[in-house]
Amino acid sequence: MGVEAYLNGIFPRSDLALEAGSSWLKGRETKENFYRILEKETKEIIELQQDLGFNYIIDGQLFWDDFLRPIASALGLNREKSNADENPVTRQIYTNTFYRKPFISGRLNDFNKGINKEIEPARLINTIQKGKRKAILPSPFALVYLSDGIHWNEKGMLEEDIFVELLFDAAKILNQEAKRLEKDFDVSFVQFNDPCMAYAEESKFFWDDIARALQIAINSRNVITSLHLYNGDASKFLPDLPELPVDRIGIDPYTTNLRNFVDIGFKKFLEIGIINSKNSLIEKPETIVNYTHQIIEKINPNGLALVPNRPLELVPREIAIKKMESLAKAANLLKNGYK
Repeated sequence: MGVEAYLNGIFPRSDLALEAGSSWLKGRETKENFYRILEKETKEIIELQQDLGFNYIIDGQLFWDDFLRPIASALGLNREKSNADENPVTRQIYTNTFYRKPFISGRLNDFNKGINKEIEPARLINTIQKGKRKAILPSPFALVYLSDGIHWNEKGMLEEDIFVELLFDAAKILNQEAKRLEKDFDVSFVQFNDPCMAYAEESKFFWDDIARALQIAINSRNVITSLHLYNGDASKFLPDLPELPVDRIGIDPYTTNLRNFVDIGFKKFLEIGIINSKNSLIEKPETIVNYTHQIIEKINPNGLALVPNRPLELVPREIAIKKMESLAKAANLLKNGYK
């Protein structure tokens, strides 16, 4: 089985970029200079992935302040007389990082007029070799579930009907964005990240609606698609998980019970999050190889990609680079038949 390797989300900014960003917010630095630093680092992360031989390459999403901010800004998902940069700061699940929680005040299709709908900035993506260009978006479920608004009642419970309507609205918007990325930038791989579906109690109740929303999001696309689940045990969705309409499923083995995958088999392309993005320990390539052989032997998916268990944004940039190098070395060892 050929084993692939690639990244799956926001890459950490350098200390220089973090300092420049903080200075810009305080009025001590210009936006232009801050963006020049981010552009330079974007070029570096693209070049590094290419040099390491990754099968698909992302731009690192360094211009994303958090994984929902661009879409919140594009759709105006904020309270009246406010903006996406003023949404309440909210802790990301199981981490010490934060995002600004979008606010949905009405049906998302009501935001179609006068709003910039280009969600993914796609900076420098044209510098990546065609056939390897990969873009990452939030899943429809993550976008709606992690937002405040009309779909939550006073008791903190989801209003079923409006939640489902918003779920399908989000899917249509994400489908439009996927089409734009494919048409304008020759993107060949679109990944939907979902940091909440595997832990949310409501996700199994809305399973059929989630599947339908994903089908809407990928409709009429010729690109590879994947759904990457983290922050929870994805095995709770078995045996239905492989039936989701995306081409690939990504899971976090640090929080997922893999024995359940062994019991049923997994006849789909699997992205296994072998690199732990929540600590600074550098995984040894040989350890990754041994673990990969066990996955192939015991689960035997239809294809396998080695990826981080979640975006690498939680670790320092230097650690993230070393983890990438370890991932690439492991993939190369596997390619050359190392046992």
